[in-house]
Amino acid sequence: MVIISCEKPPELPFSPTITFESVRFAPGPSGFDSLIVSIGFEDGNGDLGLQGSENSPPYQPLNYPKNGQGDFILFGDPEAPSNFNVCDFVTNIDVTGDEILDTVYVEINQNSFNIEVDFFLKRDGNYQEFEWRREFGPFSCITFDGRYPPLNSAEFERPLAGSLSYSMLSSGFLPLFGNDTLQLRIQIKDRALNTSNTVESPDFIIGQ
Repeated sequence: MVIISCEKPPELPFSPTITFESVRFAPGPSGFDSLIVSIGFEDGNGDLGLQGSENSPPYQPLNYPKNGQGDFILFGDPEAPSNFNVCDFVTNIDVTGDEILDTVYVEINQNSFNIEVDFFLKRDGNYQEFEWRREFGPFSCITFDGRYPPLNSAEFERPLAGSLSYSMLSSGFLPLFGNDTLQLRIQIKDRALNTSNTVESPDFIIGQ
């Protein structure tokens, strides 16, 4: 008789758990530099990651709010924001077969991203969020929220633990924050939209 034993996989919660590992600034030769953050992760069923092409609900990039009459909200409507920002409007859209040749109010769907990175400036001992989308509107809809790819096989769910490095590319890191004290706050989601805890980086200065 042959007895075979195997190690039982660890029992982990289905919501991901993360820990902060490091943040690193890497100057680029073409003026586009990288800010690379690394986190440790654990997840009970390993349903982590999205393909770049997955844009069907609930991962669609945009939501299209409607007013009380069930109509799309257009630029200039009372329900639309009074301050124009390119992140808030799109033109000439087709939503589920409804073609709208106008400027329509939209909201960015945070479920389209599975990693969220928030930037905070430390001034006089207090942290103030630097909101990329608002700072650069109405000219650009910048965000460093994004996606990491699938980390497990769709046919083989299993607990996963490891380290994830996420790189953010910009020509603006040094001009904007060269001698400022920064902190990053990071959170991830799994495919079921379970949200992890939030981790914070230590204070750091990109110019140093």
